[in-house]
Order: sequence, then structure tokens, then C-alpha cells
Amino acid sequence: MFLYHEHNSSGPYAIAQSSHAWMAWQVSNHWGNRRFAKPAPRAEVGAAILLHDIGWADFDAAPDIDADGRPTTFDRMSVEQHLEIWRRSVSQTGNFSRYAATLVASHFATLAKGKTTELFAADDTTGARLVEVYRAEMERLQATWLEELSIDARYETTLKGNGRLANSLILSACDRISVVLSAEITTPFRSEVVGEGGELETVELTKIDERSFRMNPWPLEGDRLKVHCEGRHLRTARFDSKESLREALRRAPVERLAFTLLRPAAKS
Repeated sequence: MFLYHEHNSSGPYAIAQSSHAWMAWQVSNHWGNRRFAKPAPRAEVGAAILLHDIGWADFDAAPDIDADGRPTTFDRMSVEQHLEIWRRSVSQTGNFSRYAATLVASHFATLAKGKTTELFAADDTTGARLVEVYRAEMERLQATWLEELSIDARYETTLKGNGRLANSLILSACDRISVVLSAEITTPFRSEVVGEGGELETVELTKIDERSFRMNPWPLEGDRLKVHCEGRHLRTARFDSKESLREALRRAPVERLAFTLLRPAAKS
């Protein structure tokens, strides 16, 4: 769960991880132009992006609160719980497509590497070790799936090298763009992606106003892209119990939150 406008006096919007992933998929559906590589095979890469947070469905349907009474978001939960949700996401994506699941496993293995560094810096050695075990598990899963897929001509150019790297970085970039929008993370925000010629380039996302952002260089089709997700408008960001939070979510009106991504020269 993300809390959009968490500190707004009118109350935050609770955005489910699945809706965030849907917004990331909207970005990916327009990814690629003369300068930037397109996702290929498109169906599997799109599935990876749409499904990469599918393991959050049960948690978002019945969320908890932290010690301060705030809804437990992805960055306010125990290491064990977070890793189990990541495992579930990879496993359930694998029910749709093994190739999509390799991209999701790679994505979380990369995030786990950063999480390990953060936990060691915070002197949480136990948590860091758990994350390292998880990362090794994801590497083994990827190796298994990649070996199985190696006999399928559909994936000949996308199992390794620039083909796989391009798809992995598209997933990462689309996820991070959607996180910036959903969680109001400070910009400028940068993501590394693969250019059409195989070279690495850095795309920067910069906030113009509350709902408009500029991307430079521009990795999408056209001059602008409007994306959206849905959020439940809560009246407060703090609750007495998890039951009161869940009841508030059930009663909260659902609103569509729209955002615009713009080419550097496009008028806002």
C-alpha cells in the first residue's frame, strides 16, 4: 500500500500495490522509440510489470497498522513479512509466465541487494542475512527458469545480454516511475535504461507540479502520456486499531488519480 498525500489535512489516498503496478504497466505499454529499446517479447514484459506486486493482494485487502497507528506501507513492515510478499509475487507471476517471473525475480533480487546494505548500515545483521538468503533463492530460481526456457526460440535473444538487460531495466524504470507518483518521492529521480543501440542511458524524472512530471531524455512514444491509478480517500492517516483502518478502507470513496508525463520540450 502507498499513501498519497499522507500529510494532507483532508486525509491521504490509500493506493493498493496492484493499482500502482497497473500504472507502471501503463507506462511500459508506451515504452520505446527511436532512441530507447522496446520491451520484447512485449506480452511477457508487460505481464511482469503488471503482476510484479501481485503478492501484495491479500495484505492490501486486510492491512495492519504500525506502532504509531499509521497504515503499514511497504516501507513500514518487518523484513520477514516483506520478503514473504516478494516470494509470493514471484511465485504467482510464474503461474502466468516463467519468463515474466524471471524478470520479477531479478527485479526483487536487485532491490534486495540495496535492502541488505541498508540493514547492515542500521546494524540489523539478522535482517540483512535473511535478505541475503532471499537473494540467493531468487538467483537459483532464475537459473532454473532460464535453463528451461533456453530451448524455446521465442526467448533466444532475451534470455541474456542486452535483450534481457533491456527488459529488466524497463521493469525497474516503470516500477520506480510509478512509485514516485504513488508515494510522492522527491524528484529529480533517475533510472538507468537501455538505448536502442544497446548503450546504457539515464532517464531523469522531474516534478513540474502535483500531477505533472517531465522525463529527460524521453523514452516513450509521442510527446506526453497520461497515466492513472485508483486510491481510497481516507479522512485520517492514523487509526486506533487495524480493524478501524480496514473499516475506513471499506467505507472510503474510490477516486481516480491522474498524472501526466511530458517530453522535455512539451508544454505542461
